[in-house]
Amino acid sequence: MAEELWRRRDFDAHRSWLAVDPNSRQGREARRRLSRADQRYREGVRRLERGEPGARDALLEGVAIAPMDPALYLPLARACRARGLEVRAEDYYKKFLRLRPDHPQAPAARLELGALDPELQGIFEPEPSQTPAPAVPIRPPPSVSLVPAFAAGAIAFAAAVALFARLFRRGLPLARLAAESPELQPSIAYLVSSVRHELLKHRIGAIGDAVRALGKGEATAEQRAFLAARLYGGEPLVLAWRGHVRAFERALGPRLDLRRADRGFREAGRAIGRIAALERALAAGDARAAERLAWAHRKLLELDADLAALATRLVRTTVDEVLLEEVVREVRSEYAAGRVELDALVIGPVAPGVSVEVFRFDLVLVLKNVVRNAILAVGRSAPPRRIALDVGVELEPTGEEAVRVRVRDTSTEALTTEAIYERRVDRGLGLVTAALTRYDGAIEVEAGSQGWAKGVTVRLFRALQSSSGVAS
Repeated sequence: MAEELWRRRDFDAHRSWLAVDPNSRQGREARRRLSRADQRYREGVRRLERGEPGARDALLEGVAIAPMDPALYLPLARACRARGLEVRAEDYYKKFLRLRPDHPQAPAARLELGALDPELQGIFEPEPSQTPAPAVPIRPPPSVSLVPAFAAGAIAFAAAVALFARLFRRGLPLARLAAESPELQPSIAYLVSSVRHELLKHRIGAIGDAVRALGKGEATAEQRAFLAARLYGGEPLVLAWRGHVRAFERALGPRLDLRRADRGFREAGRAIGRIAALERALAAGDARAAERLAWAHRKLLELDADLAALATRLVRTTVDEVLLEEVVREVRSEYAAGRVELDALVIGPVAPGVSVEVFRFDLVLVLKNVVRNAILAVGRSAPPRRIALDVGVELEPTGEEAVRVRVRDTSTEALTTEAIYERRVDRGLGLVTAALTRYDGAIEVEAGSQGWAKGVTVRLFRALQSSSGVAS
């Protein structure tokens, strides 16, 4: 169970690993792996502090072994801040303060986070009357004397063992990992783009005409030479393929299993191996080799098509009630925003079937900043304290449709569009403008109406419907 928390990237995974009975075989193994991972994590932090190469590789090696001690998020945050990576530093400060609110360095960390972004001051203050619950050792249940109870427990235990055996037999295929971990989607999209451009398009897609001509026995000398250069010239195809697969695994962590769990990558690996083995036979004009090459070529084109569809889904997010509720829930879980007593928080109306070409993780980040700002603003104002979110679509003069996500509030604090854009790009609503710029979006403040003091609107262009009609 503790390992499953780690596979799901649960923030409490490290504490759960320590809670496994240290006298058990599993407990000893957990501590051995935690110790090995801790060495790699600390090495990565040291390299980052010194500006030495290899910091990312060391950290990823730790990720592949065991969860990180949350106490290390603080030196990691400070190292990022010292290197000018302020956005990344802010994220690590937040993780540290969520998981170690009573750490001796927590007060200093809150001050440092507040210096990075004054709008976050007080958000991660701990509850005065609460302390984190101590880790409870995970031990086998005591024996019971009643035979029926023992039998029922044995059956339940056997079922649990069978379930976790299925869970741990394989990791996740790429598409499922992308669906379960929105924060990884930008990295996945980059990796997909790299393998498609550098290998599947440049080396595999380019030989389509030559492969078809070879299969018909009509390939010219120029086509044969071109095919040989693309498949067997330069870096060996097998090594290029392995490099891309390892890049996926290093960047995305141990939950990903391309070699066993992902059918598309598994078959593509077989196709790459087959192409590598055909070099001499193709040079000799073997007709059967041409047939095998056509099969391998087809399998690799199928993977390319699947990856293209996945990339489209990743950058397409549906703007619906589920998304807005997730944003509100995450903001309300924060200390300062959660302590603001609202008279009302209304979601809707929401235009149906609206999607934008924005990574879900980025869109959630943008909307969380806008909603957090509104909640904290009404908390500083006199009642009534009300917030409302809605989504509409407007037709632009260019014929494009603009999706407008509006957050209205009753705060009397002055806020203008110009003031938002003048803020530093690594702080609060300034982060919103920086993120929206990447997607050709905008943010604007509009005058209030019907009982609202103002509204802050995030505008993005509506995504065109794909042929498959699938949205993430």
